[in-house]
Amino acid sequence: MPIDARDSAPRTESSIAFVCALVGFGLAASMIWETRDFALDDAWIHLSYAKSLRAGEGLSYNPGDLETGFSSPLWVLALGVWPIAGNPVIPVKLLGALLHAATSWMGALVTLELARRRTEPDHHVPLASLTLLGGVLVACSPTLLQAATSGMEVPLAAFVLLATIREVLRGRAVVAAVLGLLSTWARPELLGAVVAFAVVVVAVGWRRRTEDSSVRAASWAVCGSALGLALWVGYCLAVSGYPWPNAQYIKGIGGGWSGLAYLRDEVLLWQPWLLSLTGVGLVAFGLREETRAKRSGAWAIIVAFVATSVAIAVSRPLHPGVLFFESRYFTPLAPLPLVVLPLGLSALKPEAPRWIRAAAFAALLPIAGLTGLQIWQLRGQLVEHTEDTRVLHTTVSRWLEENLPPDAVVAVEGAGAHRFFMPRSVRVIDLVGLNHGAAAHAHFDRAAKLCVFVRERPTHLVIPADWGPLFSPPFAVRQVAAFDDPHYSQVRPARRASVVVLEVGGVASEWTDRCK
Repeated sequence: MPIDARDSAPRTESSIAFVCALVGFGLAASMIWETRDFALDDAWIHLSYAKSLRAGEGLSYNPGDLETGFSSPLWVLALGVWPIAGNPVIPVKLLGALLHAATSWMGALVTLELARRRTEPDHHVPLASLTLLGGVLVACSPTLLQAATSGMEVPLAAFVLLATIREVLRGRAVVAAVLGLLSTWARPELLGAVVAFAVVVVAVGWRRRTEDSSVRAASWAVCGSALGLALWVGYCLAVSGYPWPNAQYIKGIGGGWSGLAYLRDEVLLWQPWLLSLTGVGLVAFGLREETRAKRSGAWAIIVAFVATSVAIAVSRPLHPGVLFFESRYFTPLAPLPLVVLPLGLSALKPEAPRWIRAAAFAALLPIAGLTGLQIWQLRGQLVEHTEDTRVLHTTVSRWLEENLPPDAVVAVEGAGAHRFFMPRSVRVIDLVGLNHGAAAHAHFDRAAKLCVFVRERPTHLVIPADWGPLFSPPFAVRQVAAFDDPHYSQVRPARRASVVVLEVGGVASEWTDRCK
């Protein structure tokens, strides 16, 4: 394509990227139908911190009680400026749908940036078609759609990661550095993706002794991500005296190579481009074309996808049969192979036989079929997950709000909806420790952790029914309410789950003395 023709293209491709955004928003908005809550109670935890922030109480859990119980400071800040008064379920889901639209738009633009690099005077590349394909693939990604309206930070993290990659490819160093910083604040794991992507870009640029501005931008993106992590660590140290959020000290280090089995069974099998095999072929063709053009962008994206997925799998404790609660860690990476896949079609030349071109486009049909099937399956899963949260968390919170005294001290297993809905005068104690630093750092010492709660003097316990024996030694309790979910779907196979509300009549004297 002549240079002047290529320079006249951006308006057309930008319009196509906007169409991809509309497709993404429409599909994500359709995931709201039949859902009355969030997929995880963790969404309510982020909302609780955002509520405190809006009330002028800083990033606190209970009023004035600064804690490091959230994993995405950028998501808390976004919720802090979003309308969340009253019942925030629909507004937050619409925010997620908008962010999924932005991710689809950015996916189209990253594909366009990669495809432009394949354009040569003697080789016409259909930029508009490839841009549309990349954006629509991202818009239709089943796992991204499942996460879009979950109330979690996944669509925000996916958008920021793609935006960082695009700015590196465009050679805009300062913008890449800012987005690199934001990517770490969106999800700490994205530091690994930014670093892996940048290493390939810089290594190829250094080897070829090129003056490509993307090499400098890649270095700046890494510096921005590292600065973001440093600021986050500094905040955690200032608040708790420890460098990482409370969750790190509860969940601990991952299970090693066994996490790869989880990656295979609960993550990769929900990627239509991979499961269809034809998508793998198109990605491989795209990488081959990238190699022939002596470019590194597509290779850097695939390396970032593989390296970060493996790193998450081996470093986090993952459990077979646990569904969205753990698979969401990988979801922000889902768009990466999808923006590379269209490059596999860029190898087709106008003079290629018609049957070859038909076969190449036919390779998209299995991907399309599997995508539709998986969207339907994950949508059903999402509806079930939201019902779990409604029955075992939000409904319980509403009951507590109506029936507990305003000065109650409530120790709970699910610390999200309870804190969000109950009056600010009620003190909520997180029994897991995600929002209670002392409990988090005593997590693996049962007696010490029980002493933390004894000293808090709770008036009520809200716990799973099978947790009763854990708290019966120190506390004298009486059950006052129970809530039952006959089909708890967060794990496979689904099972019955119950939550009980216990009134605490007192603390055993030996435990009072022991915990002084």
